[in-house]
Amino acid sequence: MTFFRRTLVTFSIVTLAFLALQAQGGDEPVWTGSYGWPNGIQIHSGHGTIPAGPSDWGKVGGGTAGMPGKGTYGFCRFLTFPSGITILYEFHARPVPDQEGVYEITLRPHELTSDQAASWRVDRNLVDAAFLQKYPAPFIVKDGEVIAIEVAENPNTGQKLVDYFVVSKGEPFLRTNLERKASQAREFRVEDVELSVFDYDIRRNESSLYKSSGGCGGRYVWIYIPGVGRFTFTLAPPPAGSGFEPTALASGKQITFRYDGDLYEWLSKRKIVPGEGLFNIWMKFDQPEWNENHFVVGASDAAPRVK
Repeated sequence: MTFFRRTLVTFSIVTLAFLALQAQGGDEPVWTGSYGWPNGIQIHSGHGTIPAGPSDWGKVGGGTAGMPGKGTYGFCRFLTFPSGITILYEFHARPVPDQEGVYEITLRPHELTSDQAASWRVDRNLVDAAFLQKYPAPFIVKDGEVIAIEVAENPNTGQKLVDYFVVSKGEPFLRTNLERKASQAREFRVEDVELSVFDYDIRRNESSLYKSSGGCGGRYVWIYIPGVGRFTFTLAPPPAGSGFEPTALASGKQITFRYDGDLYEWLSKRKIVPGEGLFNIWMKFDQPEWNENHFVVGASDAAPRVK
């Protein structure tokens, strides 16, 4: 088990082709999720290590949360370790004017809200953002290039933990060398199943409230409806006492649920659940402190905490 120390955090940013990544002895990324926005822009996220091989990194929480922005696409990324320290930062991509398929990438600190701290199980006093002082000025990448961010270093082994991102318009080829990772394989578990909602339509009592060509995917997905609140969904039974109830239904490209006497439908042009048939899924309703006046979607690997 890794005991993470702040003083040994390292941070660097490089853009890598897959062949260059192999030459450095790094794991090819394990791609874990993606966010989508209008106009077909998607940001794909993953993780790996340098050097490659078995790892004793112990993460107790982590995930991404979409963030609205004008002229940029991005999200907040967090990783929590057994020591309680949380790596927390924002990733933003801005299309460069008059240059098709070119993006300006910016990393910045994230101002943690009380609601996020509770939902993500993050101790404000143990948030580590000091390493962000080392990041360079915004840098340029092309569509489909792999971005590797060394977010931490294991003080026992020197092995680096790396976040990977790809910004693309459309679906890129995200290669993963499964044979080299065979020794790290485990059996698939129900909690590994993810929901995916892209190019969606939110309806209330059969009337459309909001449409978007964006979306998100993860173990937990949620949508904030202005004037109502946030609805979070997951397929796997969440931790006891987390506030979820199996009150929603999912089938193919549709999630259906009721709240305050109204019938809501979250419709997606892609399959939301991987299996065929009608499924009970777990839902939690809350009212975040931020209370935006527009629709917001998000995804996370960790279950929100009950306040």
